[in-house]
Amino acid sequence: MHECALILLVLTMSTAVGAAGVESIVVDTDRSVNCTSLETIVADVTRGCKTQQDKAIAIYNFMVRAVWMDWHSHRPLEMKNIQYQGKRQDKLVFANDPIKYIVVYGFCGCGPQAGVYGALCEAAGLKFRQLDPGFGHVSGEVFCEGKWRWLDVWLPAYVTDGKGEIYSYDEIMQDRTRFTKARDEGRCPVNFMVNYSADVNAVKNAKNHKAGGRPYSQKHVENLALRPGESVTWLWGNVGKWYSPAGPYLGRHLDRQFPSGPATKFANERVLKDAFGYWEPYAKTIPDGPRSRWNKTYYRYYGNGIFTHQPALTKQGVDDFDMKLDNVRPLPDGGLALTGGAGGRAELSFKLPYVIADTEIEGSAEVGNGGGLSFCFSTDGGKTWLLGGEVKTSGEFGPIRIGKPNTYEFPAGSTSGQYGFALRIVFRCDADRKPAVLKKLKVTNTTMLNFYSRPWLEPGRNKVTVTCKSARALAATPLEVTWRWVEGWDTKDPKAKSFQHKVTRNGAESTVQVGGTKRPKMKSVTISCPAR
Repeated sequence: MHECALILLVLTMSTAVGAAGVESIVVDTDRSVNCTSLETIVADVTRGCKTQQDKAIAIYNFMVRAVWMDWHSHRPLEMKNIQYQGKRQDKLVFANDPIKYIVVYGFCGCGPQAGVYGALCEAAGLKFRQLDPGFGHVSGEVFCEGKWRWLDVWLPAYVTDGKGEIYSYDEIMQDRTRFTKARDEGRCPVNFMVNYSADVNAVKNAKNHKAGGRPYSQKHVENLALRPGESVTWLWGNVGKWYSPAGPYLGRHLDRQFPSGPATKFANERVLKDAFGYWEPYAKTIPDGPRSRWNKTYYRYYGNGIFTHQPALTKQGVDDFDMKLDNVRPLPDGGLALTGGAGGRAELSFKLPYVIADTEIEGSAEVGNGGGLSFCFSTDGGKTWLLGGEVKTSGEFGPIRIGKPNTYEFPAGSTSGQYGFALRIVFRCDADRKPAVLKKLKVTNTTMLNFYSRPWLEPGRNKVTVTCKSARALAATPLEVTWRWVEGWDTKDPKAKSFQHKVTRNGAESTVQVGGTKRPKMKSVTISCPAR
């Protein structure tokens, strides 16, 4: 058995960021939607709404543009308290949290979308109920101004009477011509029925509809926390790494798992006029995407958040990362080395707000003949440790891969599918009793991210506000925020722009000026907490 497995120390992973760092980081603008909680989303999208129906419509439009249906996936499954040996089936859970669907994955089927929409409506003070409309689908109704109103965020669809009041589903079923007449007379939203003919017929031929069912409740909180030496880059795009095991579709549709990863396409996406204005800058050619026979241009696909962790291997860095050292010490000029004896270890943990798709470890070391470094990891709070890789020679090393990118199945024996893990570095002396030295360490965690949930820029003046949990922590470890975007993305000579601001106090404001008349194409936002 490997040395890592023989060490029985139990490491309890904390939701804190260690002895130093900045927690609950929120980057917000006055022109976008703050997606850190149901309440912040509702506050932004319903600002200025005068009636309950206005609120229901505003939330509807947000859902249409922000959450989509992946071709192969009904809803992602996640691993909970996973065991590396034995059965795992009883350890799998659906990701039934509205914030996870909005922020982490960005995609889910009709039932989960109704659950998320309902959670947002209830956060806005509106009553919601799920609806089985009678054609193999899950929908929902919102109680506004004294009556139920049918708003379906998946089709998407709702229709109004001559007074502008949204019909209930019962009213549509009582006279199904109301649905087509409203559509023909323009009494429907600009975000209406991406798959018009088939879905109109489904509504017209619906049977046995019934109401019932509750929306989701929020348990997951996007607690973005950075220690000195850590950064995250939110990408409006991806680097080809995803984690998205599905529910019932996983076994039945293995032939539909596309190498490009989660994406969706409908032939008539441009008919969703409001939503398409947000999607259009992100047109991407995906040769092997779902339904690529129509065309190969996609607007809705997964994104990545790239976390880099580069602790300073000094006494300060050890304290900042709350490292646990056993027979290992920081050197005066940087690096970690054995204090004496045959071996020792250093342990640190990672806690992320988004699900991990892949993890890589790099660095440099001084290792003599017969000595070395072993990198082990645990995703169950230190109960079980697995060997990720070893370093047996001096110089640069890596990447040591302990994640499994591009995962449709459950990746036992890796960090993928987790939101945190512990890393143990085992030090061994060489044959001459010369201790191994870790000179540099870099851990890169690539996470899933719905880039349509990130703060974006609009033409003109954008006021950016950065807040966190503790003003004192921010003063001790300031943040740097870098925005990157492209103006004139629809021209032959697009202009790339960037803006960086340093954040030294809680609630600090900055202004980002964006040129042009069309919404810019966002490239990335990087939040960095430099090492000290």
